Amino acid sequence: MFSRTENVQTFIRAYPLVTLFIVIQLVVFVIDSLMPGLQIVARGGSFHLALADGQWYRLLTANFIHLGLGHLLFNSFALIIFGPAMERMVGHVRFALFYLVAGALANLLTYFTVSQLFYLQAGASGAILAILGFYVFIGRFRRTLIYSQDARLVYIFVAISAVFTLIGSNVSLWGHVYGFLAGFLLAYPLSRYTVPYSRPLRYGKYKPRKYVPPIIHTGEGKWIFYVIIGLAVFGLFARFL
Repeated sequence: MFSRTENVQTFIRAYPLVTLFIVIQLVVFVIDSLMPGLQIVARGGSFHLALADGQWYRLLTANFIHLGLGHLLFNSFALIIFGPAMERMVGHVRFALFYLVAGALANLLTYFTVSQLFYLQAGASGAILAILGFYVFIGRFRRTLIYSQDARLVYIFVAISAVFTLIGSNVSLWGHVYGFLAGFLLAYPLSRYTVPYSRPLRYGKYKPRKYVPPIIHTGEGKWIFYVIIGLAVFGLFARFL
């Protein structure tokens, strides 16, 4: 589900929205690097002072603007790994709406939480954490849609993201938290339209969708989920002690 075995042509045809979002953020980063005079970050980032002035479009544009090469590469890698399965499972249009809405919600709720007018948010991290929140929801409440080993992989990546969020510098703590929560909550209505993942055949085509019988989950791995969630919650509160 999360192992990418497609070639470039198959990937583009099978997951056009994931491809589009990656291309947009790459192009934006290159243009910003080559033409700093355009001030893309200043004009499109989720800058609280600008939001207070009514420039709400920044809630969306900020998701495609990155502040460094490492930030861009990490988010692109995460989107390549975790985005395709969701795009296939919920459909192209629903995936695009989910990605944009969750990312905008993460920026908006952070704006109302952090009172600093000169606070700046940029990057796809909130939307990517929303994708992980979606997987965590179906891993616990819609178990016929995801294999247990894939769910455990998501839990581990969420734990890693939580650690980097808590100890990293220049990381939007609330942007990550709200992104994850937005994805988790949006997964409730979205899961009604979700089908199990099927890997694309050559040229991006798929086998016809068939009914997949419920996947029986054993108790194996449950403790991993609760330990990870407990550590994440503890680390969140410990940051403010």
